[in-house]
Amino acid sequence: MMELALSNGDELKSWVIAVAGNIFLIVLAVRAIGHYAKREWGELLAHFIAGVVVAGFVYASDSTKGMLTAIWTKVAGS
Repeated sequence: MMELALSNGDELKSWVIAVAGNIFLIVLAVRAIGHYAKREWGELLAHFIAGVVVAGFVYASDSTKGMLTAIWTKVAGS
């Protein structure tokens, strides 16, 4: 009889974050193109910044979490 190993869900979590993050990045890109076409520079910049933050969480989640934790520790002092 073959035994199946139970997973703690890390692979599923990584997959869901990658898929959801990529879909969100696609939506941001499409909206950014619309803002560029209308010459709405402020909204375009806001979408670019949001895209950078989302890409950080999707492609380098551990590094991004560590950076935000370090920033919060410096701000809050705890």
